[in-house]
Amino acid sequence: MTKIKTMKLISLILIAFILFSFTQDKEEKLEINVKNLCGAYGGDEETENAHFGIYEDVIYYPDADLELKYELRKDTIITIDSEKNIGKWLILKLTTDSLVFYDINYDLKTSLNRRKK
Repeated sequence: MTKIKTMKLISLILIAFILFSFTQDKEEKLEINVKNLCGAYGGDEETENAHFGIYEDVIYYPDADLELKYELRKDTIITIDSEKNIGKWLILKLTTDSLVFYDINYDLKTSLNRRKK
């Protein structure tokens, strides 16, 4: 009798786990291109402003009111500032909800949330 109860309990837990996994929001991994990259990115949406916005040909930093021209080469964003300094960000992950990149110049990995429209 205990074996049957144990099997029923295991079955219920398994069914609950499967149903729970289907209800979770799934991030959709995106192809790295300018169209998919465009958007506003930042940390915690409830307590922070966006760090920057990526547009078709510029990255805009609202706090500094600064625009940087950029080029996308495969999985790397290359920026050039007004003093001709070159920055390189290697895109590690781009999804519908986030951007993760490695700043080659500063040896820094950054994970940001995409702002909802």
